[in-house]
Amino acid sequence: MAQTEALINRSTTVFQERHGRPMPEDNVWLLQRRAEHAALTELLDTLRSKPGPAVQGAGCGAAPTGPIALTLVLDRHRRIRP
Repeated sequence: MAQTEALINRSTTVFQERHGRPMPEDNVWLLQRRAEHAALTELLDTLRSKPGPAVQGAGCGAAPTGPIALTLVLDRHRRIRP
């Protein structure tokens, strides 16, 4: 997560220096990096809030026996234009 933050900061700084203006928030590359950062944050928050023993092997212990739904919100960081 720290590396993703550093990449975003480094790239937006280079963009600012090269173009003389900030990288637009609706830039495709920036949107995807922010979505990755948000997904990592959500994943880590979930792991911290629901600690439990590690599951080893396929289906060992009381692990769920089916697909686990995971929703990634990719447009959360998009700028709404009037």
